[in-house]
Amino acid sequence: MIALALTRHAEARMRQRGLRDRDLALVLDAATPLADDAWLVTDADADREIVRRKREIEQLQRLRGCKVVVSGDAIVTVCHMRPAAGRRALRRGRETR
Repeated sequence: MIALALTRHAEARMRQRGLRDRDLALVLDAATPLADDAWLVTDADADREIVRRKREIEQLQRLRGCKVVVSGDAIVTVCHMRPAAGRRALRRGRETR
């Protein structure tokens, strides 16, 4: 995303309209450019981004409990852990830090 500064006017309008900084980042990332200085989130833009995020959610659900072990700059192994083993690993990991 482009690094843009907010004017006091824009900050006031954002507060009035219930918009957050991350909302602006999403609009600038996903919207259709109308001109060099304006963007609009169309229905097609919103639908596309919803589908993309739904796929990410499905992927995260599939990867729940996945463990990746790294040594240096190489991935050594990958596995799915049973819930009890995952809880044990989290507990042990916290104990050694």
